[in-house]
Amino acid sequence: MGGRRRANGVAAAAASCLELASLGREGPGSVSTASVCSAFSYLDGEADDIQVDEFEKRLDSLFEKRGSTREKALESLAVMLRVDYRFNDCLEHTETLTSRCLTALKRGSAVESSLASQLLGLHILTLGQPDESLFQSLRPELERTAGGSNGGGSAVQVAAADTLALAAFVLAEDEEGSRGVMDRLRAMWGKGDAKVRAAAVRGWSFLVTLLDCQMGEHEAAACLGALAGLLGERDLELRTAAGEAVGVMRACGCADHVLDEMLDEQDEQQQREEDERAGDEEEDEDCGEEKDGVGSAAAAGGRSGGGSSSRKQQQQQHANGRGGRRATGDSGGELGDLVERMQELACNQGDKLRRSRRERASQRSTFRGLMSALSGESLPECRIKLQHGDCLQVEGVAATHRLAFLRRFLAGGFQAHLQRNPLLHDVFGYRPRTERPERMSAVEKRLNRSCHSADAKARTADRRWSRDAKASRMGFGY
Repeated sequence: MGGRRRANGVAAAAASCLELASLGREGPGSVSTASVCSAFSYLDGEADDIQVDEFEKRLDSLFEKRGSTREKALESLAVMLRVDYRFNDCLEHTETLTSRCLTALKRGSAVESSLASQLLGLHILTLGQPDESLFQSLRPELERTAGGSNGGGSAVQVAAADTLALAAFVLAEDEEGSRGVMDRLRAMWGKGDAKVRAAAVRGWSFLVTLLDCQMGEHEAAACLGALAGLLGERDLELRTAAGEAVGVMRACGCADHVLDEMLDEQDEQQQREEDERAGDEEEDEDCGEEKDGVGSAAAAGGRSGGGSSSRKQQQQQHANGRGGRRATGDSGGELGDLVERMQELACNQGDKLRRSRRERASQRSTFRGLMSALSGESLPECRIKLQHGDCLQVEGVAATHRLAFLRRFLAGGFQAHLQRNPLLHDVFGYRPRTERPERMSAVEKRLNRSCHSADAKARTADRRWSRDAKASRMGFGY
C-alpha cells in the first residue's frame, strides 16, 4: 500500500509539472523543460544526476545577506575568470556581475570591495571590446574607491586603481576618456600610501602606451618633474614605478624634446667633470715636482692651496648650477636632476636607507635597463613560452610594460588568457597555435635523431673531413 501511494504521489506531481509547463508556454513566466526534468529527477530520487552551473550558482550567492558568503562567491568567480577564458558566461551575465560588484564597492567590507574590484577587472578583460556605456557606469565608483573615499584601506585602493586603468584601456572608445582617467590617477601621486601611489603611477604609464598623439611640452615637463620627485622616495616599488614611467614616456615619444635636452646636459656635465679631474691631477703632479727648501715648499703650499680653493669654487659653482636648474625647471620641481638621479639608482648610490641584497640587485638591474633604453643603447625584450610550444616575443619598453601590467593583474591565469583571449592577441600582435605539432614516432626518432642514423653518420664524416683538412693545412711546409 505504501509503495502504491508513493507511486500515485509521484505521478500526480509529475502531472502537475507538465501542466505548469504547458500552461506557461504562452506567458513570460514559462517553466522550462529543464525544471520539469529536474522535478522528475528529484521525485525519483536521482538528484545526483542534476548538473548545476557553478558560475550561476556563485552569481546567486552574491545576493546573500551574509557578507562571508558573498566574499566566497566573489573569490570563486574571480578564480574562474582568471584561470579560464569564459566569454559566454561574462556576456550573458554582464548586468548581474557589474551591478553586484558596484554594490559591493559601495557597501561591502574591505575584503569584499577588493575582490569586487578584481572581479570587475577580470570581467572587463574577458569581454575585451570597447563599451562606452559600461565604462561610464563603472568609472565614478572606481575613481571614488581608488581615491580612498570608502575607507577600505590600501589594498582596496590598489585593486580599484588597477581596474580603473584596465577599464580605460579596454572600454573607452576615445582618447578623451582615457586622458580623464590618467588625470585622476596622476592626482594620486602626491599623497597617500606608497603602494597606492605606485599603483597609480603604473596605471598612468600603462595608459600612456595607448595614446596616439604626443603630450604638450608643458604637460610632459610637469609629468617628468613629478616623476623625478618620486624617484627620491624611500619605497622601492614607488621608485621603480616612477622610473618605468619615464622610460615609457621616452619610448612613446611623449617627452622626446625634454628628455633629449636632459641627456645632452648630463653628457656635458660629465665631460666637464672629467676635464676638471684631469686638470686637478696635472696641478698635483706639478706641485709634487717642486724640491726647493722652505720657500719652494711654501710656494708649493700656496699653489696647492690655490688649487684646492679653485676646486672648491668650481664645486660650489657646480652645486649652484644644479640648484639653479632645479629652481628654474619647467615643472618647478626636480626636473633638472631626473637623469642624474636615475644614474645614481642604477649604481645603488645616493640611498640613505639600508636595503637587502635582493632589493639592491632589483633596483640596480631595473634602472640600468632603463638608462640603456633612454640612451638608445639597447631595448628590453621578453620571451614567453606558450601552451603548445610556440613563443611570444615582446620587444620595447612600452610593450614590455604592458606585458608586466597584465601579467601582474592576471597572475596565475596569464598563460590561459595568452592562449585564448583575443584581446591579448590584438594587444601583442600574435596568434598562438591551437594544438601541438605532431610528434615523431619512436621509429622516426631512431631514423633521424639517433647517433647511428644516416644523418648523424654524414655529420660525423663531414666533421672528420674538416679536421683532417685543417690539420693538413697547419702541417703544410714542415
